[in-house]
Amino acid sequence: MGFFQKLTGGTDANLLQTGIPGRGVILAVQPGGTTLQIANGLTERACTFTVEVTLDNTPAYQASCKQRVQEVYIPQFVPGATVVAVRADPQDLSRIALDFNNPPPTVTVASQPGQESAADILATGIPARAVIVQTQPLGMQNAAGVDMHAFVLTVIPTGSQPYQIQVGNPTPPEALPFLFPGSNVPVKVSAQNAQSVVVDWQAALNPPSP
Repeated sequence: MGFFQKLTGGTDANLLQTGIPGRGVILAVQPGGTTLQIANGLTERACTFTVEVTLDNTPAYQASCKQRVQEVYIPQFVPGATVVAVRADPQDLSRIALDFNNPPPTVTVASQPGQESAADILATGIPARAVIVQTQPLGMQNAAGVDMHAFVLTVIPTGSQPYQIQVGNPTPPEALPFLFPGSNVPVKVSAQNAQSVVVDWQAALNPPSP
């Protein structure tokens, strides 16, 4: 957890104990004017956090909360990049607390009604190639329990200009050797939306014989 273990705050202890666990991406931090110093400890400042919250099988949503953190650690919150554990009130999901004492849990991504799934795109999409520019685990799984990874891809459609996208794709353990910058992998591109691209790991793992 690094510096998160040292953070403290005026947090609802009951919410931390009974709230639904989830992952939170810090979108914004607004330091307030209230500070507190206990004995000779570091000065704590009340901050308002705007967070993108992801709970199991629940669409991601934004919520905010006010908590105290030690001032020296405030610059280490990077909007859009810092991920923390959160707890959400089961009766009111907009009421959250940041749990700095525990790592963010792995959560299951909710399926979106009416939206093409990765399986749909693999079944009906247009074959193409893509070069992996960057990838990292998301700390999430799809409904089948496969880990999700974020990708920056340069997509190379047949007969069209290459373009770059950012996507989240399920990535089985056997595909991990392909996860390096410059890796050229087969993909399927949605016929409905060229920004919806899924890496075809089965094709990558079982290339046709020469």
